[in-house]
Amino acid sequence: MTFIYRCPVRASWLDINGHMNVVPYFEVFFEACTLACRDLGLGLTYFEQGQSLFAGDLHITYVREVRAGSTLTVKTRIIDFDAKRFVLHQEMIDDRDGALAATAEHIQLNVGVGSRKVEPFRAEIFEALRKARRDHGESVPRNVGRAATLNAGAPER
Repeated sequence: MTFIYRCPVRASWLDINGHMNVVPYFEVFFEACTLACRDLGLGLTYFEQGQSLFAGDLHITYVREVRAGSTLTVKTRIIDFDAKRFVLHQEMIDDRDGALAATAEHIQLNVGVGSRKVEPFRAEIFEALRKARRDHGESVPRNVGRAATLNAGAPER
């Protein structure tokens, strides 16, 4: 299953170079992540029932600049999960030409609101994660597992 989020590039996101600054990439990826998690049953009701998600890791790979006047499409999918965690992978597409602008990987931790500790997902959430993972097949998305190193080479476009 792939979750889709779209938004216009806002003028306030641009820096002196005329392209999106670093922080708005995070904001766009986070908004897309939040909506995908809500669709998986991990929204406000989940919190009210005593569980929440905490970010465990986030890695953004910037592939090319995004300029004013564009619209962005973020495709989010679950690429891995276990009893207490899952990994989201996201691709940000510049709708002007359909080119990949950036990718992001997140590790989300299932945390008890009261305990503030990582806990197992409830059965229905675990099943939703299983279905979301299964529905996109085994294809490996671009730039999975990239690390901040000078030896990594250019990101996949």
